[in-house]
Amino acid sequence: MARKIVSVSDFFEKNNRLLIKFGNSVLKKLSDEALITALAEKDPEKLAKVFKLLFELMSENTESSSADKLDELIGIYQEL
Repeated sequence: MARKIVSVSDFFEKNNRLLIKFGNSVLKKLSDEALITALAEKDPEKLAKVFKLLFELMSENTESSSADKLDELIGIYQEL
């Protein structure tokens, strides 16, 4: 049975609601102070990987310098 090839735009159009729901779920977890604290105490290496991923995503999506990104991320977590 041949698989139907789906374009990227068709995939995102078809799954837009689910992708937004997933993104909101991830953001809730990243802003959950108790969850971040527990992860920092339990597995700091995983927390470091989360921060590394955030920095990579921020560098791909913004034109600001690394120092600006760090300040922005620290500011977000200070607001929690």
